[in-house]
Amino acid sequence: MIKEILKDITIEPSLRAKELANRYGYRPYMIERYLNIMPEEEVIQLLEAFERRLKPVIRCNDLRVNCDELIKALSKLGFELRPIKWSGIGYRVVKSPKSPTIGSTHEYLKGYYYVYRDAASLIPPIVLDPKPGDVVLDMCAAPGGKATHTAQLMRGSGVVVANDISRRRVIALINHVKRLGLTNVIVTNYDARKLPKVIKLRFKKILLDAPCSAEGGIMFDPERKVKTSINDLAMIIERELSLLKAAIDMLEEGGVVVYTTCSIAPEENEYVITKVIESRDDVKVVEPNINLWSRGIEEFHRLKFISDVRKCIRVWPHKHGMEGFFICTLRKIS
Repeated sequence: MIKEILKDITIEPSLRAKELANRYGYRPYMIERYLNIMPEEEVIQLLEAFERRLKPVIRCNDLRVNCDELIKALSKLGFELRPIKWSGIGYRVVKSPKSPTIGSTHEYLKGYYYVYRDAASLIPPIVLDPKPGDVVLDMCAAPGGKATHTAQLMRGSGVVVANDISRRRVIALINHVKRLGLTNVIVTNYDARKLPKVIKLRFKKILLDAPCSAEGGIMFDPERKVKTSINDLAMIIERELSLLKAAIDMLEEGGVVVYTTCSIAPEENEYVITKVIESRDDVKVVEPNINLWSRGIEEFHRLKFISDVRKCIRVWPHKHGMEGFFICTLRKIS
C-alpha cells in the first residue's frame, strides 16, 4: 500500500518551486504541489498567509452560561471579542489584556467556554449536525474541541463516544468534559482503526478528525514547513485510509461520517476520499449542510479525483483568514 501511494503522490519540484521553497523555508515538493493547484501569485498569497499568526477563538458553552453575559464579563477584563456569525456560539479574540490570558480566567475555569487556536475547528461539528438524543462517535477526539462541541449541540442529551489512541491526550479530553459540565460524553482509549472489532454499535453519525500532517496550521507551527517528507506523507495517508474505512464499517445504513483534516494537501484529502469511494460500493459523498468556503479540487498533478470531491469543503488561509482545513461528508448506502 505504501509503495502504491508513493507512486501516486511523488512529484518532482521545478526550479521555481525550489526557489520559493528556499525563500520561505519549505520542502520543495510542497511548493510544487501549491503551484500545481493555483497560480504563482496565489501561491505567494498562501505562503504569506502562513506567516501571519491568527487570533484565538472561544466557543461559548451556552449549556452553562448566557453568551451575551459571558462576552460582557470578558469585556470587563479587557478582552475584545468579535462574533463568528456562521457559528452562533463562536467568538474571535481580537484583543487581550496582559493578564489574565483567555485560558486562565475564572469564566474559563467554570467551564463557560472552550478555547481554540482558530475558528476552522468549529466547522466539522456543524457539518455533522448532531441532534439531541443521537448516538455519535468521535474517533480521534482528544483534546476534545470537536467532541465537546458535538455534545453541546446535542444539548446534553444522547451520547458522544469520544475516543482517542493517546492516554495522555485522553486525560486532557476528560478534564475538558468535566470542566464544561458535560454529562453525555463517554471517553474511550483505543486505536480507532480497531474500533469496529471493539464497539459493536452502529452509529448514525461519526466524526473522523484524522491525524494528519497538520499542513494547514503552519502559522501555528512553522516546523510543519519541513517536518513531513514524502515518505512520511505516504504513511500518514495509509493511516487516514484505514481510519476512514473503519469509520464507514461502523456506520448504520443512511448514516454519515464527516472526514476532516487540518491539512491543505490534496493527497490527504481528495485523494483519500477518491481511493475509499473507488474501493467500496456502500458509500457516497454528499453535499454538506453548509459551505461558506471553497470546494474540493478535482485534479492535482497527474492525479484525477472523483467529481464528487467538489462537494467537499476547503478552507484556505489566504482566502478565508483561517487555518487550512478540509471537511467532507460521506453517507453509507445499501
